[in-house]
Amino acid sequence: MPGPRVYTIEEVQELVPELERAFGRIDAIREELAELHVRIGALELIWGDAVHEKANPDHGEFVHHVARMKVLQDEVETITSGVNELSGEVKSVEPPLVDFYGVREGRLVHWCWTRGEKKIEHWHHVDAGFAERQPV
Repeated sequence: MPGPRVYTIEEVQELVPELERAFGRIDAIREELAELHVRIGALELIWGDAVHEKANPDHGEFVHHVARMKVLQDEVETITSGVNELSGEVKSVEPPLVDFYGVREGRLVHWCWTRGEKKIEHWHHVDAGFAERQPV
């Protein structure tokens, strides 16, 4: 089985707009998840465990919110899996942080992207992390 794709910096640069779109969608999902969390918490605060009972007047709303959260969590997973299929390694969703394999001066490195960077501006050795990023 072949290993992950190794990108040139120019190839990774072309992926930055796609990364921005993907994490922009994740941001919107996270906002909706936060709202749902508040609503679910309020129902649980009002009713306690009784909200889980079908006879509870707010049970339907509770179940709807829980189901919607699952759909949104699955969508985040699909988006991050899509980045991983590009051979990007999603290190963090908040803040967004993605590494791609590359070669610099004959050594395997990670091209490192985070939100706000319009192009790949940093790299680090594969055995290092975000704190050891160096400018391209």
